[in-house]
Amino acid sequence: MNLHIKQHQAALKFVSGLLLVLLYFVPNLSTAQDKKKKLEAAKRENLQKIQEINKIIEKTEQKKEASVGKLNALGERIDKQAKQIDIISENQQLLQNEAEELKKATGELSGNLEKLRAEYAKMVFTAAKTSNKVNKLSFLFSSTNFNQLIRRYKYLQQYSAAREKQALLIQQVRSELLTEQVKILQKKQEQDAVLREKITETQNLQVLKGKQTEVVTELSQKEKQLRAQLEANKKVVERLETMIAKIVEREIKRSQERELLANKRNQSTKKAPSNRQAIAMNVEETRLASSFSALRGRMPWPVNSGFISSRFGVHNHPVLRGVRTNNNGIDIQTSAGNDVSVVYDGIVQSVVSIPGTYMVVAIQHGDYFTIYSKLSNVAVRNGQRVQSGQKVGEVASDTDGTSELNFQVWKTFDKQNPENWLRQK
Repeated sequence: MNLHIKQHQAALKFVSGLLLVLLYFVPNLSTAQDKKKKLEAAKRENLQKIQEINKIIEKTEQKKEASVGKLNALGERIDKQAKQIDIISENQQLLQNEAEELKKATGELSGNLEKLRAEYAKMVFTAAKTSNKVNKLSFLFSSTNFNQLIRRYKYLQQYSAAREKQALLIQQVRSELLTEQVKILQKKQEQDAVLREKITETQNLQVLKGKQTEVVTELSQKEKQLRAQLEANKKVVERLETMIAKIVEREIKRSQERELLANKRNQSTKKAPSNRQAIAMNVEETRLASSFSALRGRMPWPVNSGFISSRFGVHNHPVLRGVRTNNNGIDIQTSAGNDVSVVYDGIVQSVVSIPGTYMVVAIQHGDYFTIYSKLSNVAVRNGQRVQSGQKVGEVASDTDGTSELNFQVWKTFDKQNPENWLRQK
């Protein structure tokens, strides 16, 4: 009977091992589901951006001729399409990992089921040998003392209960095995669907690259026209830069005159003269500048949709080889007529029309300035106090059908890279 006890203990140890395997497998699936949710969210977000860019492309395609704006929109669309394929590939790999985990778990469950059946068969065989009353009574009354008799009686009860538990466990494992087999079939269907989606998106990417090549080829044949356009744009940038510098100089002069007058009124206060290259800010302006500075990396976008078509600083022309262009801010390509909003509280210091860049609005935020140009119309006036999110105007559309907002950030005379300020989309 000691042999029977050892068999019973071995069976319980095996069952415990099986439960640990199942418990290990469940968290793995849970982690995979979390990753899948994140991928689905990234996919939806990227798809929304693709839809926005498609609207911009539709506008540029209304003009039959190729343009840099159309080329930029196609380039951005290709980037987002490639990202979509990357997300699908990640999902594909995740599904593959899940399928392998499921197959592994199914194999282990199948093997464990066989072991459980073998253990149960041994228990049934042992029980059959001791099932008659004579054997049980002999086992009980051969005890050397009363305490041993009680222990043996309890053992017989536990052994019977263990057989019943083993039978139930076999049913549970069989049910779990069937469930995992169904999951494998479902996972295979998911993999097939993702593969079809990836093939379709890859084909779409090739079509977009073909269109991009066509636009580049067409633009390359317009080198003279592009160079003339570059020269005109260069003059516009210079005029805009001069205008902003004059606004800053004017505000520095005003602030210093105000400071000088305040010092004359309060003769008892001795104050060192302000830096001639800095705005002498009062308490309110200092607070405004400080809170504006805290916006770095969190600043709202001046338009609710679009993409950066031209970045800050000097960069190569997208078509003309060896030609470099300079941008004192960033160009955000969007849809014509889109509202442009103030990025933070401030005072409007200039509303002017500059040939080649349509309407321009300059807003002061302490010793910071934000510039909004390429506006078709404006909704603010000089000297007006404005709040974050308030409408400045609407984006204009040029003769090529391209709608862009040029957005700049200055700290007195220091040009800032707006990308470092804007929150990530």
